[in-house]
Amino acid sequence: MPRLSKERLNELKRSRNYTSKKIADETGIPKSTIEKIFGGFNKNPTIDSLQKIAKVLDCSIDDFLEYDTEPSTPFYIDRSITKLAQELCDNINLKKLMNIAKNLSKEDLELLTFIADRFNKN
Repeated sequence: MPRLSKERLNELKRSRNYTSKKIADETGIPKSTIEKIFGGFNKNPTIDSLQKIAKVLDCSIDDFLEYDTEPSTPFYIDRSITKLAQELCDNINLKKLMNIAKNLSKEDLELLTFIADRFNKN
């Protein structure tokens, strides 16, 4: 059964340079409630509160949870990585390129990166 992890919450807060006051201001949740959630004193915050916090921290509610065993689906702290992974799954051409690239030698991968950088400059 997953449980709310104050360690994960605080790591996300730190990594985004947020304070409890800033989260409170952006979510509309009282600062005292934010501090109780992040301090581990409020073990059962509302889904609405968690959704607001997740939106401000640009992550998902799953990123706040700790599991006895890791979930079977990919688990990413950074929402941009989650979006990139979803794009790779949804776009057959990107998926093909990724599958090819992961089997390239170091030299071939460097050459492909050089070519991609040249395309990116144009």
